Amino acid sequence: MLSIIRYCISVYLALLLAQFAQAQEKTTTTTKPKAIPKPKIDYSPSALRVGTDIISLVKTGQTFKGWELNGDIDFSRYYLAVDVGSWAKNLTLNNGNYTNGGTYFRMGIDVNFLTNDPDRNMFFLGFRVGHSLFHETLTYQATSPLFSPANYQLSNGSVSGGWGELTTGLRVKIWKGLWMGYTARMKFAPGTKGNSATLAPYDMPGYGIVQNKPWWGFNYQVFWRFAWRKLPPVVVKKD
Repeated sequence: MLSIIRYCISVYLALLLAQFAQAQEKTTTTTKPKAIPKPKIDYSPSALRVGTDIISLVKTGQTFKGWELNGDIDFSRYYLAVDVGSWAKNLTLNNGNYTNGGTYFRMGIDVNFLTNDPDRNMFFLGFRVGHSLFHETLTYQATSPLFSPANYQLSNGSVSGGWGELTTGLRVKIWKGLWMGYTARMKFAPGTKGNSATLAPYDMPGYGIVQNKPWWGFNYQVFWRFAWRKLPPVVVKKD
């Protein structure tokens, strides 16, 4: 009789432990947090921003004539940027004159770091590759105590060149489609080809003085944004 009672108690305890383990498993299963899927990034472009460099227009005068057009298109936080411009210089030297003229373009990528800004303003870092096609002429007078002064002219009829740039800057929405901003440039690794053996390229449109490595540039720009679709509003996370 005693063995039967012990057997019944053992069976009861085993059933009780099994029921407790099952309840623990259900609790663990129900309280396990669900993984929240990350929102899908939309890389479809939404607008084209077109502008011009104000500094080039202000500098235009007797010694410099130039203009520059700027444009970018968005792919989420990444922007494809293109610049097209022209400049010509007329510099007076101690014993002569230097003139040049040509066109240039730059192309590259900007990365926006203000991803949570409601107006989608930009603080960006970027990279550009530049290319220029230009001509230049140097006219000078050589003097000697033994001979009369003589005038000489050296020229490069068609020179091409290229360089790289690291960029940073701001784009700020002012009103509706009106934007303003600036771009600072560190230009490096200039290279040219097509010049004559008697005249080394001096000033390359879009870059500057070729012998200066690196060379610095700054643009203050005004843009108009042409949008063809609306972007969803930016949700600002609150602490």
